[in-house]
Amino acid sequence: MITITKKAAEEISLSTHNPENQGLTIRFAADQTEEGFQYMMGFDERNDGDIHLESNGIEYVIAYAQKVLLEGMVVDFDQIQVGEDYSFVFMNPNDPSYIPPEESHAPSKS
Repeated sequence: MITITKKAAEEISLSTHNPENQGLTIRFAADQTEEGFQYMMGFDERNDGDIHLESNGIEYVIAYAQKVLLEGMVVDFDQIQVGEDYSFVFMNPNDPSYIPPEESHAPSKS
């Protein structure tokens, strides 16, 4: 469903040690706008009707209604441009504004 790269999984794992996040699961969501998708992620309780999955050791949930928007997405943690801060990167083939990275720059999914 969603692939969380090893680098993103390590960063999310660090956040699970925060006492505020104990007992919660990472949730991914997207909002479709005229410019493309806006992505959201954060720790949340699991709800009835959520899809509960795992990637690279990270359990995550999405709302069932979000499945069509998020299926096939890759979440990475990297720099967009050299010299910038690292951040989460959402690569989603369902997003009309998505441009896949060149093969030499594509993240490793393991």
